[in-house]
Amino acid sequence: MKILFPLIFLFILCVSTNAQKVADYKITNMKIVPFEQTTGKFEDEITADDDRSFFNELGKGLFVTVEISGKAGDYEGKRSLQVTVLEGKRLKLKKVLMSGILNEQGKYYFPVWLEPALCDEITITATVVGQKTPAKITKKLPFMCGE
Repeated sequence: MKILFPLIFLFILCVSTNAQKVADYKITNMKIVPFEQTTGKFEDEITADDDRSFFNELGKGLFVTVEISGKAGDYEGKRSLQVTVLEGKRLKLKKVLMSGILNEQGKYYFPVWLEPALCDEITITATVVGQKTPAKITKKLPFMCGE
C-alpha cells in the first residue's frame, strides 16, 4: 500500500506533463449568404468587394457560417465561439456556440441564422473565447428600411 500511492502520483505527473497543449484557433472565414423568403432560395454569398445594399428587403434573412482553423483532430472543450449581432446600436443576437473536434483539414464550422426583417446596418462579430489569444472577425452589411 505504501508503494501504491507514490506510483499513482508518478503516473498522474507523467500523464499531465505529456498532455498536448492545443494551439490557439484562428478564425479563417465568415461566409454570409442571404436567404429570400419570397422565393425560398439562397442568393450568392456576400463578399468583401460586394457593393449590394439592402433597402426595404423585409423578407431577407442571413445564413452566416464562421470557420475556425487549427491542427486536425484538435479539441479544447473550454473554447467556444461568441457571436454578437448589432442592428444599428441595438443588440439583435448574442450566442455562444461550443466547439467540436477539428476535421481532417483542421476546420470546424459554426452556423448562425439571422431572421428578417433587418432594417439598419448589421454588424456581425465572431470571437473565439477560452484561449490565450482571442481570435476575432467583424463584418458590416448595409441594411436600411424606410419610405
